[in-house]
Amino acid sequence: MNNSRIVAKIAIGTICMAFSILARADTVFLTLDSNFAAPDYAFYSYTDTTGDSQGNIPVSPYVTTLNGGIYNEVPVLAICYDYASDTPVGTTLSGVVEPLSYFSGAAYTEVMESTFLINELNANGGLNTPLATRGALSFAIWETMNPSSNTSLTPFPSDAAAAEYENAATSAVESGAWTEADANLYPTWVPTDPAYQRFGLIDLAPESSTMVLTGLGLLGLAVADNRRRRLAKIETQSK
Repeated sequence: MNNSRIVAKIAIGTICMAFSILARADTVFLTLDSNFAAPDYAFYSYTDTTGDSQGNIPVSPYVTTLNGGIYNEVPVLAICYDYASDTPVGTTLSGVVEPLSYFSGAAYTEVMESTFLINELNANGGLNTPLATRGALSFAIWETMNPSSNTSLTPFPSDAAAAEYENAATSAVESGAWTEADANLYPTWVPTDPAYQRFGLIDLAPESSTMVLTGLGLLGLAVADNRRRRLAKIETQSK
């Protein structure tokens, strides 16, 4: 591997590590949008795998604000992790933003798979994702996270439409197509009071830090070094 590729890998790793360190800091206060109605919230209905109708369920993502630590009125999209836990909209809740390394055992795998599903939701348009897709992805995340939830349900009210997303997440994690670095793009807000929801977060915008700037600087050096090598090779070939 040439030096420029090594530097690029170090730079990317530094950036990921920096965001992980920034994420796990002081108490972070999370407040869900207080308008618990459409269009701020999307409501999904379906028939579960046992044939029971489930109606008007608010599905992710939700408009949320973070405060505390490195966050100052930072708007993010929150993805609900715990189907049966309380979610008081408009109420400021305390917790901590955690990287993937906070989790262990089965919960680690659950978060890995759920962040893959969050990425799918993000790629499909976030708040603009069609309701059917939002619903299926939300239930895929809920069912994936259900075993480690403080309010886990047995049986879980499974949505048949969620199965293909759950299978895709399992496959991506097991094959290594979805990595720890990928998962850390979507950290988890863990509430101080476990009676409340855990949330995966989209579009975090933490303030600049020395480590992030260093990582970006290293990445720039890698790009410049690679360009210099290519130009030198071209000049050599032309002689």
